[in-house]
Amino acid sequence: MKPDKDIYRKSTKAAVFIDAANVIYSQRTLKWQIDFKKLIKYFKSNYRLDNVYFYYAFLKDHEKQQGFFKKLRQWGYTIRTKEVKLIRQKDGTFLKKGNLDVELTIDAVKELKSYSTAILMSGDSDFHALISYLHNENKKVIVISSKGHVSFELLKAADKYINFNTLREFVERVV
Repeated sequence: MKPDKDIYRKSTKAAVFIDAANVIYSQRTLKWQIDFKKLIKYFKSNYRLDNVYFYYAFLKDHEKQQGFFKKLRQWGYTIRTKEVKLIRQKDGTFLKKGNLDVELTIDAVKELKSYSTAILMSGDSDFHALISYLHNENKKVIVISSKGHVSFELLKAADKYINFNTLREFVERVV
């Protein structure tokens, strides 16, 4: 795995915050999937890691998801989950709702003293306020997302933006 000579790597301690919903939507657009075992290996080889958080809304009694979470824990991820809520619409259909933006933000703020660089795997503009707060606390912020899934606000606010496609050779899931 080729290490990056970037100033944000290896010189400071980093925490990774993965907004799984945003990553899933990015994968659909990119038409390739991330191998999460390779992803954590990539982070470990390129950064001094504090923690790698993974935020995901789950479906109750979904055994495949539970098996996935177990693997993530074994590989070293800290998992934050909550159950998907089903909201009945006027037409009788159900809307699935399961956002963990607040939980991600709370962890990023609670853990401030343990990292110098936050790596945010999301393109959601809701995190602009978090990035501003982290900058006020003298933290660097790297945003990892993909074209079409990253807001202009995050691109502008981040100290560095990494497009998923540039990581493909290191983290792609090969089937």
